[in-house]
Amino acid sequence: MSRAPFSTVPAGSRPGVTAVRRAREMTRNARLLMQASAQHLADDPVLFAVQVSRRMPFPVRVKLGLLLEQATGVAPGLGAMGSLMAGHHQAAEDALEDAASAHGSSRLAGEVAVLLDRPDLLTPLSPVTTRARALWTRGDLSGAVELLERSEAADSRYARRLRSEVRLLRPGYRVCPPGRDFSARTADPRDGRSLRVLHILTNSLPHTQSGYSLRSQRVLQALEHDGVESVALTRTGYPVMIGVLTAEDEDVVDGVRYVRTLPHVLPQTQTERLEHEVERAMLLAEEFRPDVIHATTNYLNALVAQAVARQTGLPWVLEVRGLMEQTWVASHGSEAGRRVAQTSEKARLIARREAELASRADAVVTLSHTMADELIARGVEAASITLVPNGIDPALLEDHVDVGAAREMIGLVASGIVPAGAFLLGAASALVDYEGFDVLLQAVALVAADDTLPDPVRDRIHVILVGDGTARPGLVALASELGILDRVHFPGRVPRNSARRWVEALDVVVVPRLDLAVSRLVTPQKPIEALALGRPVIASDLPALREVLTSSDGAPCARFAKPGSAGDLARAIVDALTDEASSAAQASRGREVARSRSWAEQVRRYRAVYEQVLKNGGGGGVDAE
Repeated sequence: MSRAPFSTVPAGSRPGVTAVRRAREMTRNARLLMQASAQHLADDPVLFAVQVSRRMPFPVRVKLGLLLEQATGVAPGLGAMGSLMAGHHQAAEDALEDAASAHGSSRLAGEVAVLLDRPDLLTPLSPVTTRARALWTRGDLSGAVELLERSEAADSRYARRLRSEVRLLRPGYRVCPPGRDFSARTADPRDGRSLRVLHILTNSLPHTQSGYSLRSQRVLQALEHDGVESVALTRTGYPVMIGVLTAEDEDVVDGVRYVRTLPHVLPQTQTERLEHEVERAMLLAEEFRPDVIHATTNYLNALVAQAVARQTGLPWVLEVRGLMEQTWVASHGSEAGRRVAQTSEKARLIARREAELASRADAVVTLSHTMADELIARGVEAASITLVPNGIDPALLEDHVDVGAAREMIGLVASGIVPAGAFLLGAASALVDYEGFDVLLQAVALVAADDTLPDPVRDRIHVILVGDGTARPGLVALASELGILDRVHFPGRVPRNSARRWVEALDVVVVPRLDLAVSRLVTPQKPIEALALGRPVIASDLPALREVLTSSDGAPCARFAKPGSAGDLARAIVDALTDEASSAAQASRGREVARSRSWAEQVRRYRAVYEQVLKNGGGGGVDAE
């Protein structure tokens, strides 16, 4: 939530970038994008179509979905896919149930069933790859591979890809690119020069704006100010793989250098992609001469860092920002699906693999006490863990405007989006199921129907959910079903430089996360930013959120509600609406908490970690078999 957009150095201003080189980059990108699209279309046509539709403007996406939905009678699979795109999940399931009972399951219908987490709608007549994907989606990795190996698809690209991903989850497996002799190297002696760190990331600005990429940007900027030179390498194929045809070999964003791993031919398996990334990282290490390798969530990045550390003799640090398997569990849309995923082979293997790699790193960084306790429970030594909580950009503490001014600046009232004097609840967030915004809408419906409140009070309540995501169509449908669609507003994604104004326009920021493992353990960035902006907060009463929203003396900086309870959230909303003095006191306390968590303060902990692993001599990349 910076005051100005991030500044990216254009290709034409990068030294050595000629028109011919740029043309070659574009040709390569087009080839990679076509290869990736062809692979996704062949392996999972429905998911590919849905992902493409999510890049469309929301009204266009819904209209297209409604148009396809009309085909349900003659092409149930196509109609169900349209219902899914339009957010009509029940209609999609009804269409698939009718199709399965009448005709068996076509490939298209089967793929929609897998995406809806309804493998029970598949039949033995469903294509083997679809049935394998259903097993894989539920976390039965061995079952999926075994099914393919017993079929005519045993030698298919899809089967090779699944076998590769299972191989990477085996204990002790290391990535080592074939055909190159990487003899052990050490970095040049520092001789008084700045400490240098090579970061291994999944994604980054300017192509992905998320809590992950924004934390990376802030950390690398703050490290630079603290005298630590950094360069970051992103995963193979990124950002072309997410549709950025104009991607360059490097981006420089506000002084932070992001190097891309863009091969001429897209590797087919995850193992091959990691091997290519290791090769790119080794070339970058030879150029940059880092002192430390720093990988950030998840285990795939850790495998790259481990391989580079092993070849160079450098120490490596693993930063655990989330629990990959719990994020995957939370992505399942149904409670039944989450229960199956939670106890699945996939969840177990990923948790074990990430704990193993954290134990082999020279040091571990994580975000919170809740995360540290979980890592320790998984066998990571407590002494190796350093906490670096989410910080805030000091700019958020400056240049404040009141609610009325913020609404005027973004045109909320003038455009008629909300009436003057409205009491605005909401958030700027990814709209995904585990954020619990469906519970917020149900709570608002309860408040709006509460006849013990005066009409003027009830009429003031409106909701704004800034952002986009897989849950958005369903949230729109739910608001309509609850009869509050006129009170709920979805502006979609907004420019990063205006995001803070949307938050400042809210009377209360709501973080209604569901009670899932990922929500109990992982501390999000948004609440601390809301505190810095002086906004009152209502949050689910979960350990990770309690940790973020409590001052050092134990005083709460927010109102808390029982996770998943629309009734308890409605109570907290009424309290905020009728007790403005208490809200103001919490907001003031929250600003003081945020003031103590600037990135400048946080990155000193990173430097201490780097200095310690250098002093210890490393070794996490070269441990015994």
